[in-house]
Amino acid sequence: MWKQITTSALAIAFICFAAIAHAQAYKWKDPNGNTIYSQTPPPLGTPYELVDDASIAATSFGVADTGDLQKKLDESQQSREERKKQEQLLAESEQIKQDNCAQAKTNLTALTSRGQVTIKEGEIYRKLSEEERQERNKQANNSIEEFCN
Repeated sequence: MWKQITTSALAIAFICFAAIAHAQAYKWKDPNGNTIYSQTPPPLGTPYELVDDASIAATSFGVADTGDLQKKLDESQQSREERKKQEQLLAESEQIKQDNCAQAKTNLTALTSRGQVTIKEGEIYRKLSEEERQERNKQANNSIEEFCN
């Protein structure tokens, strides 16, 4: 008889523990239309529904179950990482553009402020002809237009 009572008491304790472990929460809308989740009941007369704790998190993120929630979290993390990479590439591209602009302005200044322009090709220095100077002047102006605007 004691064995039967002990077994029944253990079964009741197990059922109570399972009910506590699988807690439910109340879901309702407040007067402002906000969705409220709580483990305490809503004010009297307020329509509500009982939901599982696991479904609270999932519903908060607009997904059907916790597997979908994890997938949505992973997608969100991946999206943030991609956005960060794009921002980094954009910043690097902008820096290169600024460097090219500065170099083009330096080249134009060198081509227009001096009489004869000398350049270094490999280990040899040589003077630019007037045609070469005009062509490089045009290239510098095109680079300024491309990189400085």
